[in-house]
Amino acid sequence: MNKNYGFKVSLNNKPLTHAGIKDEHYVVTCILDSFNRTLEPKKGLNLNISGLKSTLQQRLKWIDTPLKLGDKITIEIISDNYDEPALISESKSKETILEGKIRAYKKLKEELKDYLNE
Repeated sequence: MNKNYGFKVSLNNKPLTHAGIKDEHYVVTCILDSFNRTLEPKKGLNLNISGLKSTLQQRLKWIDTPLKLGDKITIEIISDNYDEPALISESKSKETILEGKIRAYKKLKEELKDYLNE
């Protein structure tokens, strides 16, 4: 049986979360952002820990927090004892998921029309 993996994340030696999903198809991400842009907010550092239950197209979020210079982030790979996400999006219906796939297909078909032999 395949094991699911997640992340035990600490910030400045303070535990933040045990992010992981007990589902057959999933994604769990830890993203560090450093940005300087023209849009608001203009500058920043950020830590985002989120995920996706792929089958249901259900988005999950454990952490979304600003960072500062000198912060120390520790990430350990774990395989159980996950925390519940702080936010869980509503599951998408099969029809909504199919509509999204059809839109993506049509967009790619148009984008790649010069490369397709139909």
